[in-house]
Amino acid sequence: MQEEMKIEFQNNEDETVLEYEEIAQRLDRLDEKVEFVRAEAAQRTGRKFGRDVGILYGVMAALVLVMLFYMLTNYFSFTL
Repeated sequence: MQEEMKIEFQNNEDETVLEYEEIAQRLDRLDEKVEFVRAEAAQRTGRKFGRDVGILYGVMAALVLVMLFYMLTNYFSFTL
């Protein structure tokens, strides 16, 4: 009788280990999916931020060029 109980206990232990490994694999897959989604969200945020900074640099460059143009036209109009 004790031998049967040991065999049952060993079988339950094996099943528990298998269930644990299966659960661990499922958690790893879920972790990969969550990591992928977070990376995609971070990339999208980075693109938005990059676009906004690019627009700001474009506006600043245009303002500098306009100011330079007016400064040069005023300088050359007074010298003529």
